[in-house]
Amino acid sequence: MGLIGQDNVNYFRTKKIAIIGLGGVGGTALVSLIRSGFLRFFIVDSDRVDLSNLNRQILYSQEDVGLRKVDVASHFLGALTDGAEVSFSHEHVSLDNVEKLLDKEKVDFIVDAIDDIQGKIALIKYSLEKNIPIIVSSGMGNRIDPRKVDIVPLHKTEYDPLARKLRYECRNANLNIKKVMTVCSSEKPLLTSKRPFSMMMVPSSAGLTICYYIVNYFLKKKDEGEM
Repeated sequence: MGLIGQDNVNYFRTKKIAIIGLGGVGGTALVSLIRSGFLRFFIVDSDRVDLSNLNRQILYSQEDVGLRKVDVASHFLGALTDGAEVSFSHEHVSLDNVEKLLDKEKVDFIVDAIDDIQGKIALIKYSLEKNIPIIVSSGMGNRIDPRKVDIVPLHKTEYDPLARKLRYECRNANLNIKKVMTVCSSEKPLLTSKRPFSMMMVPSSAGLTICYYIVNYFLKKKDEGEM
């Protein structure tokens, strides 16, 4: 860790990251964060590994098909380093359970990598009320250019039907979208099908971009004197 210094790595190890959704975006974010020095995670996913996941979701292999994603991810992190501290839930996030899930975990950052709009609203509402930073993943399907991925305020996305719908729901819930950062793609979708299709490049680019943002966020916090 000579690039950022052992003091910063030690600081990362005191922080707990919640990753909600362990697909193409969330899985890559998780793997890159632990390889960047973070060790404490709360991971949430209600799905099991499906064969269709394997073209883009780096946590899983054919041997994992049918298993719960949280179990596979926990085993992956434990095999990667002895120091990992991982708690998990197999529940579906909603307005009804978000406080129960997250209050006890005392997380320092939230990554929303789920597709469900109401689950996203629950996480955004919780993060704003608790003053916990969050990155919300927008739609990564039907795109192939990893260079077009960036993190911007939610109200500044374009060519993104999921983000547009999320903005609408946030306004209905009186949530301040200018305080919500989203990882998104500025690439116009190649398809406009209701069911999105995906390759590895764009979701993985989004996960890596999330990792960069979180690393940079905590480097700045440490420079500002936060312990």
